[in-house]
Amino acid sequence: METIVIAPQYRLRVKQRVGVVAYALEHGLKGASRRFGLDRKTVRAWVRRRRAAGATGLLPRYPRTRPTRLPDEVVRRIEPARRALRYGAPRTRIWLRRVHKRTVSIAPPGRPFGSSACRGWPAVVHARPRRGSSRYSRSRTRVTPSRWMSRS
Repeated sequence: METIVIAPQYRLRVKQRVGVVAYALEHGLKGASRRFGLDRKTVRAWVRRRRAAGATGLLPRYPRTRPTRLPDEVVRRIEPARRALRYGAPRTRIWLRRVHKRTVSIAPPGRPFGSSACRGWPAVVHARPRRGSSRYSRSRTRVTPSRWMSRS
């Protein structure tokens, strides 16, 4: 029998899929899809892949990294906003929309600058400190059960 080497991050996923396929072979596609809350097409694809390639056919097929959704032109426009203007991701998004008439989602303006190419950039400094837990400090008078019960 052939020994299969499966990467540690996929072992549990493959084990679960093997269980679903075994159940599907015993009880049918419809029964397995109902039991595990999966689409019948997914179960059917896993059964076919298991028959064709064994357990290695049940390895996830998605890519390791997603391709960037931002064009290079937009990344080049984000750079001055982050470096010179010291904008964060939400403010950069607003700046792109107003100045360059480009609409991007909230997440991407921060993402390109997490790469190793942008490590030396200055951190974004906010104009005033953000309000934290000091808003709800313990120094305020609290209404305890004994106080509000004694009023009546």
